[in-house]
Amino acid sequence: MRALTKTPTGQSGRDLQDSIHYQGRKAARAKSEHRRRQILEAALRIAAREGIRGVKHRSVAKEAGVPLASTTYYFKDIEELISDAFMLFAEKAQQNLDEFYGMLHRYLEQFDPQALKDVPEVRKRIADGLIMLGSRYLSDQIRHRKQEILAEQVFLLEAIRDPDLKALAQKYRAAWIGGLDEVLLRLGTRHPEADSALLVSAVMGLGYDGILYDESFSEERLKGVLSRLLYVILDVPTSSD
Repeated sequence: MRALTKTPTGQSGRDLQDSIHYQGRKAARAKSEHRRRQILEAALRIAAREGIRGVKHRSVAKEAGVPLASTTYYFKDIEELISDAFMLFAEKAQQNLDEFYGMLHRYLEQFDPQALKDVPEVRKRIADGLIMLGSRYLSDQIRHRKQEILAEQVFLLEAIRDPDLKALAQKYRAAWIGGLDEVLLRLGTRHPEADSALLVSAVMGLGYDGILYDESFSEERLKGVLSRLLYVILDVPTSSD
């Protein structure tokens, strides 16, 4: 697999990168690397669709469109295949983190940091912008990337049972929280670490709700929850105050 590069998600993001260790046979050529990745992508699709029990050498080979011998060549057993599939999930998630938090930081660059502390109107404008960006991002995930949300859920559940995956899952969650912590520190909030954990838990739950309720789940609902949380965290006055 290609070397991972540093991202703007800070130390927690680098810790996640450092925790990604593939166990299967390494590919020496680009064609072999492409096939190996095909197999891992197929395993993730099956995990999202059928759960971890559906990930078998034969079913993965069929899903990937490769000979059965290819899966057993790269991965000595099904546990190694599952582990490497979730390593790929974590690698792709790191790229997702980079893009999402990079977007938030670029948005914040247009504001004077001191104005956030002194001007309530600026706090509200920033909060409303973050709510819009966050709800659009999550709505896009729910509508177009359900497979990734389902794979995340399977990964986190499997990590409870697998000590090696548990360490990776902890770094994965810490990277989400740490990246948001940096955003909130930039905004000068009073409890950035606790607020970051709260927001990440809420957003993950909203993602699962979006899949559970499907068509009846709206972006307005996302905005309502995010508005409630961010207005409290950023101390934005509301008409009910």
